[in-house]
Amino acid sequence: MTDVSQNNQRTEPSRNRPAKVSLWFALFGVCAYGNFATGIAWLNPGIFVTMAVLCALVAIVAGHIGRFRGRRLDGDGRGMALLGILVGWLILLVTAVVIVAVGGLIAGLAVLIDNS
Repeated sequence: MTDVSQNNQRTEPSRNRPAKVSLWFALFGVCAYGNFATGIAWLNPGIFVTMAVLCALVAIVAGHIGRFRGRRLDGDGRGMALLGILVGWLILLVTAVVIVAVGGLIAGLAVLIDNS
């Protein structure tokens, strides 16, 4: 009969706190953009976009710290940190695309009004 404890991976919580912080702030950034689907963020979109960008920046920085710390902890939390980094950069990319699209829309409308 085989020993069950050898087949299980470790179940103790991660000791890599920056990786957890990175993942939580990435989730908060996604939730800030998710408020646009509920309609609450349309009352003052600048606050929610700023909150998402700040959360993304914290997620990226904490994720890099978590990746370096995970190297010292035998890989503990490196996946969480990587996910936080990727989601943080994705939030910043979406923000940049939306800003360029809104700017192009405003410029296009200005050209239409100027020609009439």
